[in-house]
Amino acid sequence: MRAPGATPERTPTPTDDYRTAHGLRHHLVTWDGGGDTTVLLLHGFLDQARSWTFAVEALPPQPWHIVALDFRGHGLTDRVGAGGYYHFADYVRDVAAIAAAVRRERLVVIGHSMGAQVASLWLGARPQAADGLVLVEGLGPPPVREADLPLRMARWLDETAPFDGGRHDRPMRDQAHAAQRLQRVHRGLSDAQALRLAQWAAAPSADGQWRWRYDPLHRTRSPLPMTPAVGEAFWRRLAVPSLWIGGDESPWAGEALQARLDAIPGLARHHLPGVAHMVHTEAPHALADLWVPFVDAL
Repeated sequence: MRAPGATPERTPTPTDDYRTAHGLRHHLVTWDGGGDTTVLLLHGFLDQARSWTFAVEALPPQPWHIVALDFRGHGLTDRVGAGGYYHFADYVRDVAAIAAAVRRERLVVIGHSMGAQVASLWLGARPQAADGLVLVEGLGPPPVREADLPLRMARWLDETAPFDGGRHDRPMRDQAHAAQRLQRVHRGLSDAQALRLAQWAAAPSADGQWRWRYDPLHRTRSPLPMTPAVGEAFWRRLAVPSLWIGGDESPWAGEALQARLDAIPGLARHHLPGVAHMVHTEAPHALADLWVPFVDAL
């Protein structure tokens, strides 16, 4: 038997777990290396926990307790149901509860895109809640003018009162069709990798066609998005060692992003050449090579 905390000889077999937070059953994927460091992985918008698989498998054997979360309304986590909606504050509250339930002695949070934004809000509000933070392709949100918010609220009311999910229904013929759609977003995925990801991201419905596992309500635009100025107030409060990793071909790259990153105290940055937004599937080995020394140095 391997001693507690010893480095495993290979990537642990992933297991599925469920934790209830705020009335919703949240799905978790765990790779347990037996150690005292929990690495909590937070996916991006319309993604799901299993998309971290390629990056986890690219890691050299580690004694980390790795936990990937499906956000509410994504993957196998419960949807909010009739009358509910998905606000960023809800994601933050869910992560705080899940992290408290699963963490061991140390906690490192790694978030991609929306997950990075959620992590930055949580740790901006609770600066001592984790021991390290990795932002992969954060930070949002896109710029928005306050003068545009009344029209945005009107559009949200039109889209959600009542909500018609059929407006967003784009079913796929089968798993191979889902894989082809994934390859449009996840650059560089082989056919085999895309098929593997498709089995987690989509599922057959009662009519035999495949549909994404996320709630189509996510396709509507939130009525009151956070402005960059509000985000900056959170980012300036981040007190944990922080690393930003992004692709130099990302659509989010540019001066606006750099100005936001400047708000984070002591932030280390690493740009990956030839990589776009989906870093964790486009460049899993490069990502893994950056995680290990960061986590080990904490």
